[in-house]
Amino acid sequence: MKTHALTKKQSELMNGLVNFYKMHDRVPTYRELAEELGLRSPATIAEHIAALQEKGYLKKVGQRIDLTIKSFQRGSGVRLPLLGLIAAGEPIEALEGRETIVVPAYMVVDGMNSYVLKVRGDSMIEEGIFDGDFVVVERCNRPHDGDVVVALLDNTYATLKKFFREKARIRLQPANKRLKPIFVKDCIIQGVVRGVIRTFRTQNLN
Repeated sequence: MKTHALTKKQSELMNGLVNFYKMHDRVPTYRELAEELGLRSPATIAEHIAALQEKGYLKKVGQRIDLTIKSFQRGSGVRLPLLGLIAAGEPIEALEGRETIVVPAYMVVDGMNSYVLKVRGDSMIEEGIFDGDFVVVERCNRPHDGDVVVALLDNTYATLKKFFREKARIRLQPANKRLKPIFVKDCIIQGVVRGVIRTFRTQNLN
């Protein structure tokens, strides 16, 4: 009888594939994946890739290998602290809390340094981040240009924006054409967004 359960090696391979995809927005080559997992043989990886295709976790598109939705639905959730609200509009004070929330495992690379914030505001809607969403944040104080970050302003107010380092300042760019960027000489970056969780909400049409 055919089984869709993953072996230990196949599970490690899937973790490597999903984590690489999250970081680079593409599936790695066999050689990149071998380096990611510390393996010497791309041929061994090719065998596992074929098995993962058969089990429905990967699909071949032309000469490329893509992840299927099944690959993102695998595994148990990870429980992370819910630290409060983050503004995706005007900066507001971040709230500390003791609640936790379970998020999909594929969104979390470093569980010890990750947390969740609830979004308030509409300045990031063109990045697919809406009021009421939850963002999964990984602590990181050296973001790349274009990363969506949690920026702490004046050591008091946290805001959610895209990060860009310019010649003599930092630009915190909203993803909403109606809003203007925030320019600062310096700020504390508390983390980079690694995932977005949306809960379906019914709207009152009356």
